[in-house]
Amino acid sequence: MSNILQIGFTAEGVTDKRFLQNIIRRTYEELISECQTDIDVYDPVCLEKEGDNFVEQMMSIAGKYNYFHVICIHCDADAPTSERVIRYKLDPAFNAIRSLDSACHNLVSIIPVQMIEAWLMVDFSLLKEKIGTDLSNAELSLPQRIGNIESLTNPKELISNALTIAQNDISRRRRKLTLSTLYSPISQEINLNLLKQLSSYLAFYQSARNSLIQLNYLTQNE
Repeated sequence: MSNILQIGFTAEGVTDKRFLQNIIRRTYEELISECQTDIDVYDPVCLEKEGDNFVEQMMSIAGKYNYFHVICIHCDADAPTSERVIRYKLDPAFNAIRSLDSACHNLVSIIPVQMIEAWLMVDFSLLKEKIGTDLSNAELSLPQRIGNIESLTNPKELISNALTIAQNDISRRRRKLTLSTLYSPISQEINLNLLKQLSSYLAFYQSARNSLIQLNYLTQNE
């Protein structure tokens, strides 16, 4: 009989939910492939927030869904580093949750720098395929290298502009793509090895690995 892995997660917005659900599932499926036993990864469930502030919301979720094996908590950094959001949001929330007797204590943070669209952009070839263009990064005003992505202050605006540029020659009679339609298909196919070149995703990946160690699905040496 296979073991199961039930993952809950929070998302800051609807498009974040579409993107993260697949990214979380695929990340854990990759990690699970290293396990010595068969484990079924259930589709991650987006958990609804209740409460007046972030700490209360996270405590409510961890308590209400204490039967989940892992809960991933998403917060965009909205800054060049994750330091501030960790100090003022995640650390207080995690500490409060750990003080609860009946709660899911196996917590994983997801902190894109600056925002989730930096992750959306990382696979340039896939992004251009989904946009439907063979224009170069320069012609689309996109960065040339992955290493530059996390230094961008507004990757969402860059993707929106690239989408506009790519569709300038499309007939008005044809239905045009919108940014919101890209999150789900890109998250299903994005190259995780490219994502690992972003420090924020790599931090999530390592945290996800640690959550499996907590469950005794992986050991420290794997």
